[in-house]
Amino acid sequence: MSCVTSATVTGLVAAVNAKCRVSRATPASALSARVAVASAPAFAAPRSAGNSRALSMTTYAANPRGNSGGSRRGLTKFVERVNAPQMKDDLIPFRVGMTCKVGVTVVEGGKSRVQPYEGIIIAIHRAGVATTITVRKSFQGYGVERIFPIHSPLCTFEEIRGAGKPKVRRAKLYYLRNLVGKQAKLKMRFVAKKEGKTRHEVKMEALQATKAAAAAAAAGGGAAVS
Repeated sequence: MSCVTSATVTGLVAAVNAKCRVSRATPASALSARVAVASAPAFAAPRSAGNSRALSMTTYAANPRGNSGGSRRGLTKFVERVNAPQMKDDLIPFRVGMTCKVGVTVVEGGKSRVQPYEGIIIAIHRAGVATTITVRKSFQGYGVERIFPIHSPLCTFEEIRGAGKPKVRRAKLYYLRNLVGKQAKLKMRFVAKKEGKTRHEVKMEALQATKAAAAAAAAGGGAAVS
């Protein structure tokens, strides 16, 4: 049976104390992931005079998780600013169940034509610039559904005058797929007026007047500066 001397115990204690001193001397290993991300270097994107709106956020974190130690709020705001010029401001008020006419621009070789499509909106998927609507119609006894991005420059939308406001209580009218004939028709609450301007047309005229006034003011300011 081996005996342990005092010199051996003293050596073991000294080795343990030395190891503890080495671990205390490296505080970087105790840093958390959030502190490391927050202390990551940042770089500034170049700002151009003509595209100052798109490059309004010029400071980005080098870490892929985002700014401010992993927060994605800054990235979300940047995406919204980039998508804002691509969104239309003259769209009709889409409602589930309404009848609308869609004009799709089709390019064939060197020519382009507008393909009309008319049907009932059975679903609306809201996703900012990627918002889409699902339009269903019946053609020769068969149901046809197409999905259109509302902010696409190749699609134009027009509300059918006199169709009335549909009486629906669902956000998705997928039950129409199992109905045919008169059963697939929706009830209307009232019949819209067929003469005069609609509220959407009045709103669009006011929007165009505002844009024209803003353009005239900008042109006058530029002429005064020159």
